[in-house]
Amino acid sequence: MTSAEQVMVGESQSQQTLESLGYRQQLKRTVNSLGHIALILSDITPTASLLVVGTAVIAVAGTGSVWSYLIGCFIAINVAFCMGELGSMFPVAGGLFSIVTRVLGKATGFVAMVDYIGQAIFLPASVAIGIGTYVHALDPSISTRLISGFGMIAVTLVALLQIKVNAWFTGICLAIELIVVGALGVAGFTHLHQPLSVLTHPVGPAGTSGVSAIGVAAIVTALATALFSVNGYDSGINFAEEVLGSRAQVGRAVVTAAALGIIFELVPFIGIVFGAHNLPAFLHSATPVTYVGGEAFGSTFITIVTYGALIAIFNASVAITLQFSRIVWASGRDFAWPEPVSSWIAKVEHRRGAPWVATLIVGALATVLCFQSTLITVVTFTAVLIVVLYGLIAVSALVSRVRQRHLDRPSRMPLWPVPPVIALAGVVVVLTKQKGSDLWLCAGIFAAALLYYFLFVRPRPGRYWTVSGAVPDAEPAATSGAPGRSA
Repeated sequence: MTSAEQVMVGESQSQQTLESLGYRQQLKRTVNSLGHIALILSDITPTASLLVVGTAVIAVAGTGSVWSYLIGCFIAINVAFCMGELGSMFPVAGGLFSIVTRVLGKATGFVAMVDYIGQAIFLPASVAIGIGTYVHALDPSISTRLISGFGMIAVTLVALLQIKVNAWFTGICLAIELIVVGALGVAGFTHLHQPLSVLTHPVGPAGTSGVSAIGVAAIVTALATALFSVNGYDSGINFAEEVLGSRAQVGRAVVTAAALGIIFELVPFIGIVFGAHNLPAFLHSATPVTYVGGEAFGSTFITIVTYGALIAIFNASVAITLQFSRIVWASGRDFAWPEPVSSWIAKVEHRRGAPWVATLIVGALATVLCFQSTLITVVTFTAVLIVVLYGLIAVSALVSRVRQRHLDRPSRMPLWPVPPVIALAGVVVVLTKQKGSDLWLCAGIFAAALLYYFLFVRPRPGRYWTVSGAVPDAEPAATSGAPGRSA
C-alpha cells in the first residue's frame, strides 16, 4: 500500500470515528501529519512562551525559575501521555472537554468546557500582549496596549483563512521562531556567568534594583505559570477533525509535539539564566530573555532577535486563536448555550472550512483584553484554569482505564498508571500555592457554570449539551460511544 493510500485509509477511518461519535464532517480534512505537528508546536510556541510567559515565571521565582521549569516540564510530559491516549479515543474538536464529558460525566464535562472557554478568552490575549511588550522595547514611545490590541485584530483576520493555509503560515514562522530561540540559547551557553549556586540558593528581584533569596514556596507558585509556558499540546486533539490520517497519529502527534516543545523551550531557558552577566538587571528587566542576548552580542543582535520575537509571538497568537476558535465552535455544536446562540457559534464557512463566528468571538474578546489588561494579571489567572483542566484529564485517564476497558486505545500511554498519578499529584501541589484571588475567581466561575447547567441545561437533555456517548450524571462511566444528536 502506497503512502497516499495509507493516508486515504486513515482519513476514512477518522471520518468513521467522527460519525460513530455522533458528528458529521463539517471542518475540512486538509492538514497532513507535518502540518499537524507545526500547528501544535506553534501553539506551544517555545520562543513566544519564553519571551512572554517566561518573563512572568522569572518575576515570581527569579533564578529558581529553572527549577519551576524542570518540574513543570516533567509534569507536562506526563499530562501529554494522558492526553495522547484519550485524544486517540475521542479525536474531536472539543478536545479536553469532550474527553472529560465522555469519561467523567456531563456535569463535570460542562465545567471543563467552561474552563476551556475561559482559556479561550484569556490565553490568546496573554500571548498577544507580548506583541506590544516587544514593540515597546524597540520604541518606548509606542503604547504597549495599543499595539497589542491592533496586533490581535491582525491575528484574527489571519485565523479566518483556510486551516491548510494557516498550517503553512505557522510552519514557516515556526522555522524562524526556532532560529530565534536557538540564538538566545547560544547567547546564554557561550557566555556563562552564573555559578550553580543560583540553583542551590536561588534569588529573585527585590526593591527597585536588588535581589533577595527565593524560597521553595515561590518556586512552587511559579509552577503553574511554567506549565502554562509549555502548554499547547492539547491543540493536537482540537485540530483532529481537520487532520489527514488515523486516530493513533493524533495521539502520537500530541506526545511528540509536547516533547519537542519542552526541549526547544527548556534547554535555551537554562542557558539564558546561567548566561546573565548582571543578575540584578536581568531579574528586573521587562524583557529578561532578550536582555541576555543583548549582553552577549550587543544591541544589533538584540534588535534582530526582537523582530524575530515579534514574528514568533504573532505566529503563536494565530495558532492559539485557531485552536480556541475550534473549542468555542465545538461548544456550539454540542448545544451548550441557549438557542439561537449555539447554532450561530457553530457556523462554518464552507469554502474555507473555517468556524468563522467562533473565530471572531475569540479574536474580539482577546482584543478587548489586550487593550485593558497587564501581562502578569492575565498569565497567572489563565495558568490556574490550565492546571485545573490538567487535573480533570489526569482523573479521566485513570477512570477511563478502569471503567472503559473495552474501548479501543489506538495510542496507549506508557507505564500506566504512573503518568496520570504524577500529573494529578503535580496539579494538587501547584494549586495549593496559587494566589487566593485567582483560585476564588476560578471557583466562582465553576459554581456559576454548575448553576447554569443544573437550572437550564440538565432539565432539557434532548436540546442542550448533546455530547453523544457522554456519561449521564447519575450513572457510572459509559461503555459505548453510540451516536446521539449530531450537529
